[in-house]
Amino acid sequence: MKSLPRFIWCIFDGLRRDMITPDIAPRLRSFIDAGADFPSSRCVFPSVTRVNAAAMACGATPGATGVVANMLYDPRVYSDKLMQTRQYDHIAQAEKVYDGRFVTAHSLGDILADHGLKVAIVSSGSAGATHLLDPRAAQLGNVRLCLSDWRASTPADYAADVLERFGPIPPSAKPNATRIELQIDMVLGAVLPEIKPDVLIVWFSDPDSTYHYCGIGSPDSIAAIRHADAQFGRLLDHRTQAPDGADCQIIACSDHGLITARERIDVKPKMRNAGIRIGTSFSEGNVVAGSTSYCGALRIAADNEASMRDVVNWLLDQPWCGPVFTSGGNGMIGGVKGTLDHALLSLTHPRTPEVYYVMKANDTPDRWGWPGSCYFNEDAIPIGGATHGGLHPIEMNNLLALGGSTFKQGYVSPWPAGHTDIAPTILQAFGINAPSSMTGRALTEAYSRLATEPPQPQSVTYISESRSRRQQLNLWNVGATTYIDRGWTESV
Repeated sequence: MKSLPRFIWCIFDGLRRDMITPDIAPRLRSFIDAGADFPSSRCVFPSVTRVNAAAMACGATPGATGVVANMLYDPRVYSDKLMQTRQYDHIAQAEKVYDGRFVTAHSLGDILADHGLKVAIVSSGSAGATHLLDPRAAQLGNVRLCLSDWRASTPADYAADVLERFGPIPPSAKPNATRIELQIDMVLGAVLPEIKPDVLIVWFSDPDSTYHYCGIGSPDSIAAIRHADAQFGRLLDHRTQAPDGADCQIIACSDHGLITARERIDVKPKMRNAGIRIGTSFSEGNVVAGSTSYCGALRIAADNEASMRDVVNWLLDQPWCGPVFTSGGNGMIGGVKGTLDHALLSLTHPRTPEVYYVMKANDTPDRWGWPGSCYFNEDAIPIGGATHGGLHPIEMNNLLALGGSTFKQGYVSPWPAGHTDIAPTILQAFGINAPSSMTGRALTEAYSRLATEPPQPQSVTYISESRSRRQQLNLWNVGATTYIDRGWTESV
């Protein structure tokens, strides 16, 4: 009888690849070096948590999943405010109005269930991220435990039993060490021996939240990585000790990276001072609604192209504004001069806002010497903290490594890859065909037997110019799969 899943998939929220060193993360560093590493792996844009959680679960870009921003104005969900995808109540409302199909692509949980296989999730991440990893877990009978908001856990009776045996859940902290340790206690003491899932997904909330509030490279952030690394080590040790451990494959990844929040810009007041009627909804005569954070996602009232041009032209004139993407273009150049089409970002879902922008970022190091900084617009994050959502290479470059008998040892892939490739890779290992909604590819170059090399990667840079600036977006193509390398602006 099996004691371990076929796959254990560990996700380290926000972990930067350059901080996975033998000193800071010895177990993870050793695991990466021993197995198959993908140093050119990329997340999807926006490089935010819930967008990428859905992308990982579905092996697909946001244009397929419909999760197109962390915060978005969707009047079907709330007509008077933004939907916050991290919050349990907001996700529950979205599922209600979309008849249980807020995520519009097939997830790994859906597909495995069709073949009699089970997914289990134990997460210390937000309720939204946990839900999006297996959005139909409750209907499928899969286990999903969420330590940040137990209401997102299912089945209710099993979740109540686990909480009674292992609780109470300690308060969230930075680092989130005590809660993450309890998370692995639940995995090893309950979910693995009792549920016996075929795929186990473990989401570690650190180092993301500690990066945000304490800074990249701060003593707290280093402690957060070290502790998450130790808990990952517990899973590795459990596999080593299990009689069927050789049959258990391990996947380690992060959903995105972070850079330092250098200078705060209050965007909405500046827009209003410029005469742009913007709010969190279309109420009170607003013609623009949406989020104006480091990565902004703006809806424009219907049939109001003049307002879209006004918003975009104002953004293009701001010294803090980086790349801008708009709808209504030709698939490459956006609908407003000086922008690129957000189809290049695979943001073609009907839910997609008409305008995305990213604030400028560069390689300036923080006080601890870790590179990458940007303008930002989050009140809760201190100057010197960290943020993400943009197109800087550090944000886009996520960890992706595979270990186990299915994969090569000591292998470093020369191909671009991404975490949309994980679900297709898992399905192929089970002998299951990926659905057409999956835009990722199986990572066949890393197989230990019968490896097949994908087509040679192609690099393409798209450029759009306005009177004073040039913005560029570099994409990589491997066969039919596209990865976003980075985006940036420069003066002309």
